[in-house]
Amino acid sequence: MEKTNKTTKPIDSNVKVGDIQTLPQKTVVIERRLSPQGIADNMVSRISGKLIGFSDLYDPKTRQFLSEDELVKKGAVFVTIAYKKTLVIGKDTVKKSRKTKEPIPYTSIIKTSRYQVIANVNWESYINKRGHGNFTSDEQRQNGVTNYENCKAIGETRAGNHTINGVAFRSLEKTRYFADGIELDKESFESEYGKTASKASKQKQADKHGIDVRFDPQYRTTRIDSCEHIRAFGFKYIPTPE
Repeated sequence: MEKTNKTTKPIDSNVKVGDIQTLPQKTVVIERRLSPQGIADNMVSRISGKLIGFSDLYDPKTRQFLSEDELVKKGAVFVTIAYKKTLVIGKDTVKKSRKTKEPIPYTSIIKTSRYQVIANVNWESYINKRGHGNFTSDEQRQNGVTNYENCKAIGETRAGNHTINGVAFRSLEKTRYFADGIELDKESFESEYGKTASKASKQKQADKHGIDVRFDPQYRTTRIDSCEHIRAFGFKYIPTPE
């Protein structure tokens, strides 16, 4: 074999010894199909006992709420809810049109939305820092939901259904209604058939908190079996029949 004196010149990779090279990370979400109670039990086991108070959420120097990344560092538990519920006519809606007085002409109505809540907020602290300062929350909420396994973030209704509880952080997808496969106009449907809290009841709640009704924070309790899926802790929980 013929020998050669040709040498290979090393190429500088510009990587210094001791440097840590970070590769682009892809968010991995693991699907978990569980019954609503299974989801409740799994989430309770992952939510620490620490509650996030108003001082953890709000920066008095900037007079602004912290960003999601900053809140996560503080220990806030964010839960993204993809809501999808088949409405029960007469319970979730009125039975007859407010305009024509005729029965609802649809056989199936589905309501969808997507939003994010902070599940471990100290509600009393949150309200009292924004209101008159003497609000005390009840162990059982007005809608009958109680804490599940002593966890404020997960609840249980009188009928034994499990809920996710938290302060609304942001809306990710507006509320939409579908009837027999066709999307309805939201404003028209709600004004003619919707069942919403009256202005008087909203004002009463705001007065109780000592906050202008326009700025009264929303606290949501969402039944797990009314969700298409729930995202938290790197999991995508998909409710299955009990």
